[in-house]
Amino acid sequence: MSSLFKKIIILVLVGFSLHLAIIYFTPNLVFKYISKNWVEENMFNNSFARNLPTSDFTEVIRPSADLLYGGCGYDVTYFPLVIETEVPETYWSISFFSENTDNFSTINENSHNFGKLRIYLFGPESKPTKINDGFVVVSPTDKGLVLMRQFAGNRSNLDELYEVQNNLNCKLADF
Repeated sequence: MSSLFKKIIILVLVGFSLHLAIIYFTPNLVFKYISKNWVEENMFNNSFARNLPTSDFTEVIRPSADLLYGGCGYDVTYFPLVIETEVPETYWSISFFSENTDNFSTINENSHNFGKLRIYLFGPESKPTKINDGFVVVSPTDKGLVLMRQFAGNRSNLDELYEVQNNLNCKLADF
């Protein structure tokens, strides 16, 4: 084999290995970067609310100016998380993101009409109990993010949407 051919093979193997390493590690590094201040700001298992995005909004990647964002970071290592909220009569969704930023579940107006909503989020090592009063979601990782989106549209119901957002409750289960 020629020396040039060996160098090309080595270069391709190194490039491929580097590519795989980037694909494997980047999502976890993104989550660690996003959540680095969550412990200090007491954002694990506590809800947060945000105003409508502007051009300076950087907390959600590629936000929509028509959506109101809220949610909570979660840590279900030892206990499940109970998420409670009233949902509006407009488009809304609650998406669950694992530690590697995979969106593993979404509940929206197609699964539940407006009104009171309760979701039980369990960790990967827990065994969900029988739940009669809400949805059960099982996370593939102990930590992650719950993101609630509400459609603001022409903003005629913005006060109601802010009230829904402010009433979002994330707390560890006590059963």
